[in-house]
Amino acid sequence: MQPEALRLSEITISNLRSIRRETFPLSHFTALIGYNNAGKTNILMGIRWLLSHFTLNISFFDDAKIPVEVEGLFEGISEAVLDRLGEEKAAVITPYLMHGALRVKKIQRIPGDLKENIEMMVFVPPQKRRQQRVWEYASVDFVRSFERLFPEPIAIWDFEGNQAFTKLLHEIFKPLERRFGNEFNDLILRFSELLSPSSENRAEEIKTFDNGVNQKLHPLFPSVKVELSIPTPTLETFLQSATLKVIDEDDGFERNIERMGAGSQRAIQMALVRYLAEVKKHHNNHYLNRKLLLVDSPELFLHPQAVELVRVALKNLSNEGFQVVFATHSAQMVTSEDVSTSLLIRKNRKRGTFMRKRMEDAVYQVVQDAPSQLQMLFSLSNSNELLFADYVLLTEGKTEWRVLPALFEKVTGQSFALIKCALVRQGGVSNTRKSMQVLAAMDMPVRAIVDLDYAFNNAVHDGFLDKKDPDLRVCMDLFRELSFQEKIRLVNGVPVTKHSKVTASQAFAMMAAMKEAEKPLKNIHAKLRYKGIWIWTKGAIEEHLGLDGKNERCWTQFVERVKKGKIESFVPDYASIEELCKWIVEGSRQAF
Repeated sequence: MQPEALRLSEITISNLRSIRRETFPLSHFTALIGYNNAGKTNILMGIRWLLSHFTLNISFFDDAKIPVEVEGLFEGISEAVLDRLGEEKAAVITPYLMHGALRVKKIQRIPGDLKENIEMMVFVPPQKRRQQRVWEYASVDFVRSFERLFPEPIAIWDFEGNQAFTKLLHEIFKPLERRFGNEFNDLILRFSELLSPSSENRAEEIKTFDNGVNQKLHPLFPSVKVELSIPTPTLETFLQSATLKVIDEDDGFERNIERMGAGSQRAIQMALVRYLAEVKKHHNNHYLNRKLLLVDSPELFLHPQAVELVRVALKNLSNEGFQVVFATHSAQMVTSEDVSTSLLIRKNRKRGTFMRKRMEDAVYQVVQDAPSQLQMLFSLSNSNELLFADYVLLTEGKTEWRVLPALFEKVTGQSFALIKCALVRQGGVSNTRKSMQVLAAMDMPVRAIVDLDYAFNNAVHDGFLDKKDPDLRVCMDLFRELSFQEKIRLVNGVPVTKHSKVTASQAFAMMAAMKEAEKPLKNIHAKLRYKGIWIWTKGAIEEHLGLDGKNERCWTQFVERVKKGKIESFVPDYASIEELCKWIVEGSRQAF
C-alpha cells in the first residue's frame, strides 16, 4: 500500500482580513475558486504566514483587538519521513504525533509586533498531556525540526516582487547544489581561512586593516578593539542573490526582471514553474518531503494555450514533491479530476470569507455506497463550470444543453454567465434527486429540467410525487387506453420501446397530446415545479420547440434561427419557453 503523502491537509484561519474563522481542507492540488474580493488571496496568505517568518501589520487584522491565529493539520508523517529527518530531530517531533499527524498553531496578538513575540504552539495528544495542557509553546528545537519537514513556501502573486523568482531559482538549482556543493564548500573553506580572524592564514590586507583601525581607536576607547568579520557564503546564499536579466532580442536592451511589466513578469514566473516541473519529473520523494507552492491567479495575462501548459506544470509539480494551492478565476485551470476537491470560496457581510462544502465531502455525505459515490463524482465532476457559479441548472438531455443558452439569451437579454448560472448535463435522469441533494449539501442552489417520463419512472421513487397521486393515475389510464388501441406497449403501466411500434418518448408525446391529459399534466408540472423541477408537459423539449431530430445538425440550425429571427414565429410553444426562462431567472435570484 502506497503511503499517504506528506502534506498540509487542513488550515484554520482566524481574524485574518476577511476571514473571521474558517477551516479549509487541502489536497495535494487545491484550487481556490471564487469571485474577485472573495478572500482567496487571504487564504494563501494565511498558509504562507504559518510557514514563514514575518510579522503582520494592522491591515491584516480584521479586528485589531483580537489575535490573528492560523492552525494547520499536517499529515503523512510516517516512519520513513522521520528516518529521513534524522534521529535527533525526529525525537523532538514524535511526542506530538497522533496517527502520523501533527497540529501547530501560530498566534500574533498585536498588529506590527516583533517577530520574536509571535507565538508558535503545538497540539499535545491526549495520552501525552501534562497538566491537561492541550497546546504547548513550541521549543526552538521543535521549530527547527518542523521547518525541515515543511520549509517556507514559494509564493507567487503580484506583490511578492523578486522573492518568487529567487525561490524558484533556488528550487531549480538544487541539483547543482547537490552536484557541486562539496567542491564549492572546499573552495569556500580555503577562502574563509583568508577571512577568519582566528585563522593563521588570514590575509595580510585584512590584518593591516584591523591593526590600522585599532591604532586610531585606542586613544578614544582603550579597552575596545575591532575585527573585520566577513560571513562565509554558501551556494544557497549565492542563489538567493541571483536574479534574471531580460534581454530584448530586437534592440539588445537589457534590464532587470523587476523593471518589467506585470504581464512579462507573470509570463517568466510561469515559464520557471514549467521548467521546475520538468526538472522535478520522476523525483519520487514526495512522500518524504513537502514544499508548498502558492500561486494567485496563475492564468493572469496568459492566452488559453499557455494557461493549459501552466495547469499541466502545476499538476506535475503536485506529483513530484510540491503541494500546490492556487486561486483562480479560470475554468481552464480545473479539469474534471480536480473538481471534487476544489474549494468554492465565497464572502458575505454576515460570515466574511467562507467555503462551501467540497463536492467530494457532499457526495460522501449524501451517497452511502462506494460505487454510487464514484458514479456521482464522475457525473458532477464533468462540469467544472458549476464551481464558478452561484446557481446550478441540471438538464437531462443534450438538446437542452445545446439550445437553452441561445434561447435564454434571446428571451431574457441575459446570458447564463451573467446570472452566474451553470448549465450541467447529468449522466442520467436517475441521478436527479441525488445530484440535487449533493449540490444542496454544498449550499449550492439547484434546479432541474427533465422529460415527462421522469414523473412516471422516477419522481415517486425520489419522493417528489406520491405513488397514489390522482393526476398520475389519470395519465396511467390514458396510457392503458393507448395500449388497448395497440399504439403503445406498457411494462408496469409505463410505455417502453422494446417490442413496441413506437418509442417510449413517442408514447409519452402521444399521451401528452390527448385532450384529457392537459389538466393532470399541468397539475403534475406545478407540483414538481414547486420542488425545483421543470418537467416538459409535451413529453420532451423537442415537442415544445418543434425540432424534428436530436443531432448536431438540427441543434446548430435551430440555434442559428434563434439568433437571427423572432422565435415566437417558429417555436410552437413559445409560452412555455418564456415561462421556463422566467423560472430560471427566479432561481438565480434565490441564490443571493
